[in-house]
Amino acid sequence: MKYFLCLVLLAVHKHVFCCNILESGVNKKDKEIIVNEHNRLRDLVSQGKVRGQPKGLNLKKMFWDDTLASKAQDIADLCQFKHKKVNDRRWKVGQNLYKQSSSKFQIGANWNGAIQAWFDEHKNYRYSRKFRLTKGTGHYTQVVWADTSHIGCGYAYYASGSMYDKLYVCNYGPAGNIKGRLIYQSGRPSPSL
Repeated sequence: MKYFLCLVLLAVHKHVFCCNILESGVNKKDKEIIVNEHNRLRDLVSQGKVRGQPKGLNLKKMFWDDTLASKAQDIADLCQFKHKKVNDRRWKVGQNLYKQSSSKFQIGANWNGAIQAWFDEHKNYRYSRKFRLTKGTGHYTQVVWADTSHIGCGYAYYASGSMYDKLYVCNYGPAGNIKGRLIYQSGRPSPSL
């Protein structure tokens, strides 16, 4: 059945890559982890507790968005570590990807690890009045972009040759990383998220 479905998808969408998905989706517990971890890290920035980064004045609280999540899951299920454009009538969409590979079979997403890897890029980011994307910082700046308030994520665990890959995809709305705009206003600490 899976083989037939793959052939049908290939016939309809020539760009679709069929893969051997072993685990897919984001459960309720993981949704809470994703939102809470983003808000915890944003709160650290708003309180000025991130070394090398000024206090953030206007970081919004993040909320789960099922539409963004559905689109992120579609991307994760392609098993391709590649950004995909996401259309949404409400806003432009930002996107973070993370992939873990291992020769050992190990079911279970590690959302804290993926989000922390994105956030750790703060070590390479120098705050500036006008945003400009610098190599190795775009995931961090999207995580803490002040105007971003919604997130939806997808996850797929799949066999890739002799390796096992975990692909994490998060879509953000409204998108961050807009050239010339402020990542966030620096100043007094924001009220706790």
